Amino acid sequence: MFSSLTQWGQHVGHEANLEVTSLPSLAAAVLLIATGAGAAGLLKECCCSKRKVDDFLEDVELRRTDRMRRQVSFDEAEVEDAATCWKLGFGRFKYTGLRPDPLDPNAKPPVPLTPAAALQMKLQPLRPGEAPMLQQFEDRIRDIDSTSFRVDRPYLVRTLRAEKGKLDKAEKRLRASIKWQEERDVANVLATWNLDAYEKCLAPWWLSGGFIGHGRGGEPVALERLGRCSWPNLQRTVDMEILQKIDIVHCIRTLAACEEDALRRGQYFAGFTLVIDLDGFKWSDAQFSAAWSLAQISGVRHMLLPETVIRMLFIRTPAPFVKAWNLFSYLVDPGTIAKVEMATPEDTLTLLRKYIGDENIPAYLGGKKYVNGDPQCRQTVAPGGLPPTEAVRKLNRLVTHGGSLLEEDSNSPPLFDSHNGRECMTCELCNQQ
Repeated sequence: MFSSLTQWGQHVGHEANLEVTSLPSLAAAVLLIATGAGAAGLLKECCCSKRKVDDFLEDVELRRTDRMRRQVSFDEAEVEDAATCWKLGFGRFKYTGLRPDPLDPNAKPPVPLTPAAALQMKLQPLRPGEAPMLQQFEDRIRDIDSTSFRVDRPYLVRTLRAEKGKLDKAEKRLRASIKWQEERDVANVLATWNLDAYEKCLAPWWLSGGFIGHGRGGEPVALERLGRCSWPNLQRTVDMEILQKIDIVHCIRTLAACEEDALRRGQYFAGFTLVIDLDGFKWSDAQFSAAWSLAQISGVRHMLLPETVIRMLFIRTPAPFVKAWNLFSYLVDPGTIAKVEMATPEDTLTLLRKYIGDENIPAYLGGKKYVNGDPQCRQTVAPGGLPPTEAVRKLNRLVTHGGSLLEEDSNSPPLFDSHNGRECMTCELCNQQ
């Protein structure tokens, strides 16, 4: 189909729409480093069948290798034991980190604005030439039902910017997004899907990270622990359809969190700062099939998150990633590359302080932010890592048979302790610290 590997890489970059990088989609180009494995190895990797969950995750050697790969400082039991992660609420508040009280156990996670409510959003400052273009954009899409779909001016401006101000492409993108959302009934996802499966079950591991506060310019800041995510292993373990649904829920929550924050503070939303912690990234993370599957995931973000990232800070960047980036960043849109700043482990804190105050930098990165005494802030910043066998089995049962995490196994501990989610990092009942 493609006459050269370079053409394939360009195809992946196009399909992934690497400019839309709310989480790990930018790494799709980097994952192409697998070309170094040779044609025979690539063919084998691309054609391999998915291994069964029970066979894959019980591989002791894989577990040992994954622990060495991640090289993290905290107790492995807290990550590899699903019951412990759920009990401590790791990742439970990943979408509420922008709120004044992010750990309120009684508060609901952010929900998307209705088209009518979105009209209350403040319009971001327009760039030269955008005002007449925005008016033309509105004129072109008057046939779209504004009571069912987002056609408010702030959303249209971000769509225009996502397409570099090219009106024809922006209109095509918007209409394609609406069609895509209609086909998947995205408007009713939070009401009709089993969120215990598609949001809660893998919350501590995938998607990793979460919102950590605001930057020096008042913009939201999210932290993603990409280096720990084991994407090649995860995409071979969990069905791609499930991963895509998890990503749809993630995109809905991410945009909802940002716009909720903007309305509460009376500000406009023009995008957030994304910090990508690459500590733990290895050559083994760069695989041909992983790049292809990541491109499929990125398509979700193309449809739901137009121009939501204003800058990307790659921190604790290991040498393998730097080399991969130097080799394959040409596949990434120049506008995206302009958003990227990269720092070695030694320079990470300096780069973070350029855009974020110490009060919003997690202590494990050198800042002053703790969550319930935890320097990694794992209740608001999901630590990531390869999900334990128990979590993946539970996910598959929930997807197949329905129900909730509590109903499916009466012998397992509650997903979140009933005494108080905000205290379970330090209280005597948990006795974890």
